[in-house]
Amino acid sequence: MTYEKYGITLKRLTKDKIELVRNWRNDPKISQYMEFRDYITPKMQTKWFAKIDNDQNYYFIIEYKGKEIGLTNVKDMNHEYFSSLFDELRLERMIAHIMSDNQRAIDFNLILGYKKDASSPDTGKMIYILTKEDYLKQRNRFAKLLK
Repeated sequence: MTYEKYGITLKRLTKDKIELVRNWRNDPKISQYMEFRDYITPKMQTKWFAKIDNDQNYYFIIEYKGKEIGLTNVKDMNHEYFSSLFDELRLERMIAHIMSDNQRAIDFNLILGYKKDASSPDTGKMIYILTKEDYLKQRNRFAKLLK
């Protein structure tokens, strides 16, 4: 499963890439922004992958200019609740859980059109929501800029 748009490629995470992701997660520059900050062993990573590799979870390696630069996901999907097309994944909204001290992730998600959930605390893990409507507004805005 691969998606390409705006010069970015998303490739479904496969078992042969979990060691790459584990190395990213164990890097202190990355782990400081994660909720789980302990060292991840190969055994832990294999167990994690077995748990998330199913049709309710979509984890993607992000590629930009042919270089693997990160990981993103849509997880815990309950397909019976998603009825209209939100691009290829048929979503109505997406929720991002972001650590409050991860300003780069916050800024990135705001650019995509996410909005902070009013009930989200200002400390710890914050919740941002992207609705189909907000996504389409941002997409159309960027499409105009790229013309």
